[in-house]
Amino acid sequence: MLVTCLAGAVVLPAYPASAAGMSIAVSTRNPALGDPVVVEVAANAVVDNLALRWKGADWPMREIAPGRYEGLIGVDLDDPAGPAVVAAEGLLRGVRVRAEVRLTISPRKFAVQEMTLPKGMAEFDDATLVRIGAEAAELSRRFSRVTPPRWRTPFLPPVEEYRPANFGARRVINGNPRMPHSAVDITLPTGTPVRAIADGQVAFAAEQFFGGRSVVIDHGSGVFSVYYHLEEFSVAEGEEISRGDRIGSVGATGRATGPHLHFGVRVPGGRVDPTRLFALPGR
Repeated sequence: MLVTCLAGAVVLPAYPASAAGMSIAVSTRNPALGDPVVVEVAANAVVDNLALRWKGADWPMREIAPGRYEGLIGVDLDDPAGPAVVAAEGLLRGVRVRAEVRLTISPRKFAVQEMTLPKGMAEFDDATLVRIGAEAAELSRRFSRVTPPRWRTPFLPPVEEYRPANFGARRVINGNPRMPHSAVDITLPTGTPVRAIADGQVAFAAEQFFGGRSVVIDHGSGVFSVYYHLEEFSVAEGEEISRGDRIGSVGATGRATGPHLHFGVRVPGGRVDPTRLFALPGR
């Protein structure tokens, strides 16, 4: 079911947190697991070296107008519920300033998906396990890079007929619990065009054991989109991409039981529900 709204996402109320002329606002103060959160900073002058601090790391923000900045963070689908703090820090007229907002992360119930797969799709020999580990490590390296922000809201769904399923599903394969599903699955015919959800640069375009023909786009400031099981891809690593560009087509490559697009989004803080990302207000 397509989510069409996000609580508190239309109006960004200001929560002044500094007497030094800088304030911070968020799209929601009560995000649930898997939710993206837009953060806006306003100041009465240019803020130098501005960084968005979330979960122990700093992320660049993009300037949307003089003295106004925007960032995007997320609550990972495996984060604990409870209090959290997002802050912005920088230099305002040579003085270090900080503004922060306290969030309350809400729990969220995810489906349990029990699957029975052939032994060859669920159990792997040593050589395959080595390949899986190496591919995971390489992707982690790509996800760790931080580039200038290219993304802008609204984000564009990756296919015309966006019918997502399974985000966060707790999967049990042949009776054994596995990692939760950190993306959505969109079942569509082989060959259906797949497009980029925002401007960016191709960070990965290659064949993987699990993902088959795979593309990852870096949208800047820790925001990445992931497209797996493609029949083919038409982009190359390092290529600059514009929102809406065709990057490939739906397929069933890799470990897939039929044609579909495995589509995920990572933002600073972790893996978020793409459907809730598309509900964020545009600018």
